[in-house]
Amino acid sequence: MYYTSKEVYESISKQRNDPIVEWKTCSVSGTEFPIYQSDLELYDKISPTFNGVKYTISMPTLCPECRQKRRLAFRNERKLYRRTCDASGKQIISIYSPDKPYKIYDQKIWRSDSRDPMDYGRDFDFSKPFFQQFSEMLQSIPLFSLSIFSSEDCDYTNATDGCKSCYMSFNIMQSSNLYYSAAAYATHNSCDVDYSPEKWENLYQCVDVVNCYNSKYLLYCNDCYNSEFLYNCHGCMDCIMCYNLDNKQYHIENVAYTPEEYQKKKEEMKSHYTRAFFLEFIKSAIRKDCNIINSENVIGNNIFNSQNISQGFSVYNSQNCKYCQNVIWLQDSADCIEAWLESYGLYECHGTSGVKNAISINQGYYNSRVYYIYSCYYSSDLFACIGLRNKQYCIFNKQYTKEEYETLVPKIIEHMQKTGERWEFFPASISPFGYNETIAMEYFPLSKAEALKQWYKRMDQEYPINIPENAQTIQAKNLPNNIQEITDDILNKVILCEESGRPFRIIKAELDFYRKHNLPLPRRHPDIRHLERINLRHPRKLFDRICDKCGKKIRTTYAPERPEKVYCEFCYQKEIYG
Repeated sequence: MYYTSKEVYESISKQRNDPIVEWKTCSVSGTEFPIYQSDLELYDKISPTFNGVKYTISMPTLCPECRQKRRLAFRNERKLYRRTCDASGKQIISIYSPDKPYKIYDQKIWRSDSRDPMDYGRDFDFSKPFFQQFSEMLQSIPLFSLSIFSSEDCDYTNATDGCKSCYMSFNIMQSSNLYYSAAAYATHNSCDVDYSPEKWENLYQCVDVVNCYNSKYLLYCNDCYNSEFLYNCHGCMDCIMCYNLDNKQYHIENVAYTPEEYQKKKEEMKSHYTRAFFLEFIKSAIRKDCNIINSENVIGNNIFNSQNISQGFSVYNSQNCKYCQNVIWLQDSADCIEAWLESYGLYECHGTSGVKNAISINQGYYNSRVYYIYSCYYSSDLFACIGLRNKQYCIFNKQYTKEEYETLVPKIIEHMQKTGERWEFFPASISPFGYNETIAMEYFPLSKAEALKQWYKRMDQEYPINIPENAQTIQAKNLPNNIQEITDDILNKVILCEESGRPFRIIKAELDFYRKHNLPLPRRHPDIRHLERINLRHPRKLFDRICDKCGKKIRTTYAPERPEKVYCEFCYQKEIYG
């Protein structure tokens, strides 16, 4: 596994004129990482105050990569299981497998008034470590089966908010008719798309796109329309099999055509151009050191419309953030992942929307001044609470007055200081999920031995896939290539993935999508397709490398041993635009 090198940290310090005040050794990886002067300033700015006393955020004990892994190890987005609801006794779909020792409620019951999480309130025990008590409470309080908010016809999704008629899509907001996709905002009528922060529609097999429409096989593109097989193109229309183009139309393989020539060439090549051809074609594309658009004073990759970002990845419309990934409209925050919708003042948070002034959140919407909460919503002034809604001044799910709250919280913080737990994110050992169930495995793959050594859990229980006895199976390789030859009978068949042999089904809405866009049925299982798209994304790490044009030292997400030609910003601009 790669960790950010000392040389990279030092070059960041020099570039930003940000002194390194101390080097620390990660307690997990053993690698050295710096504490910058700006880190201390940000920690001081967002540290909470109780009774007029500021309780400053402590210096982290883990390196940035291990801190990110720890947060991701609490995020099971896409592993779904059948299990029994502990409230109704009915079979439900859940992100918690049947063997998990937790009380799991159907998400609709969990959100209803039929349960009261305050019934599980308890006093804090100063004779025990904080996280031990939190873990005990986590196993006693009902958790939701799926995270689905304000959505309709989205039963087979998770981490979903404000969506309609979506299927097997995860971490999506304000989207509709979306299938087999992830990390999408305001996305409509699309299939097999990963990582797009805003405004796209009628897309297929796209990765990291912004404001695109009616296109397929786009990779790192924005503002592109009626196009296919594009890499790093911006503002393009009616283009096919191109890379590194800006504001172009009627281009094929980076060659300009008249509208009439374009249509003729498009028809000639429609059966020739495939995903495999595309990936081979773009190998010759010159790569820019980092993908930074409309941003100022930023370090990282995939940063759009942002300012003062350090070591950020997939950051959109944000300001003054450090070590953050997959965030939109976030300000004055550090070490956050999946923070959306105008949040600020966050530290070590995962899965938030509309949250202000918080430390160590594992999923929470529209909260303020909350610390160590797990799935709490529309609340303020909470400390170490689970599953609360519309509450204030609670500790371990127990109600207090404002004065009692302001007195007890500092005592708990001081206790955590003594036990070495103060302002640390929840330890991996209390995560409800196996490491291999979470998206941590996508970005930081670990073997079973490696995961257990680092105190992560593993999920090795196999659950059989129940295929109806009378269901007809068909090998994916035997499917017709022409979607017009596919009848509705396919909805009653089980397709066997051509790569893994795993079975999967086609639903009616999905079939209608393929027919509308004249696309062949997929040959590979949805999980395989997802991993293929994920593997096209850059790692969330920075490396020192030499510009392949001028020899200048650059900082990039391309590791030095990777074969792509990577240019510094100056050489890239000169090469592409002259």
